[in-house]
Amino acid sequence: MPSSPPIARVVAVLNFLGGHAEQAFTLTEIAKSLRISGATCHSLLGALAEEGYVYRTAAKSYVIGPAVSRIAQPRLTIQALMQVVRPEMRLLADEFDVVCSASFLKGEDVIVHERAASVSNITWNANARSAHKATAPAGNVFMAWSNGEMVERWLDGAAPPLDAQGRKAALRTLEFLRLKGFTFGVRLAPLDSPESALALQSRRDMTDYSAPELKPSASYNLAFISAPIFGRGEEVAFSLNLLGFSQPAKGKDVMVMGERLREACARISAFIAGRELLGIDAPATAAL
Repeated sequence: MPSSPPIARVVAVLNFLGGHAEQAFTLTEIAKSLRISGATCHSLLGALAEEGYVYRTAAKSYVIGPAVSRIAQPRLTIQALMQVVRPEMRLLADEFDVVCSASFLKGEDVIVHERAASVSNITWNANARSAHKATAPAGNVFMAWSNGEMVERWLDGAAPPLDAQGRKAALRTLEFLRLKGFTFGVRLAPLDSPESALALQSRRDMTDYSAPELKPSASYNLAFISAPIFGRGEEVAFSLNLLGFSQPAKGKDVMVMGERLREACARISAFIAGRELLGIDAPATAAL
């Protein structure tokens, strides 16, 4: 017995998005492809998005939603995941006039897989392509939710070695990260121009990765702000990072950026909840 037209349209939308799981489509594109009216398509997508069967990205496009994965348990490829991640990165980069990157941990290396740069940061985007080591105190965004043994190994592997004060600062930074949902680092040299920021972008020796507190009225020469995106459990799948700061920022502004970044990461984490991530290892070099 043929299904009713409303049910047939719902099935068509789900089949269309499920059959193109590594692409995102606008409402107009879906309506045109399925030959249904824009108003009907809008109503269908709204209802399906509310129940999690489709997902509306930050770019107002649509992909198959996490509720489908809880039924069928498909694996989520990196290509499909980036359809959700890229719009969030673009909005963050443009809102704060920075570079937003997605970084994955591969062994002891943090590899940049994607970047979105604001117009004033195109040069930064082109030149910063190398991996960097996640040895303590760097890489803390990947360690904050690890067990005590893993954290100790991370601290023991610091190069140069951390003294007692350095270990304490690194541990306090992990506490801050778990409490606030983001972390940040500061440059040990003044930031007064895009040129000075560009010259410091790869200078780990000129970066303080320990951020145990954030004072609203204080001024910070920001190196980065990072927040985690979680996989199926409590493990950190990858991180989003704001970079390219060329002027000092007040602590209250750092908090606003950190909270916005955390919210974006929470949306992405919610999207992948219940799915098994496939292919999350980053390539050997950063994406162009």
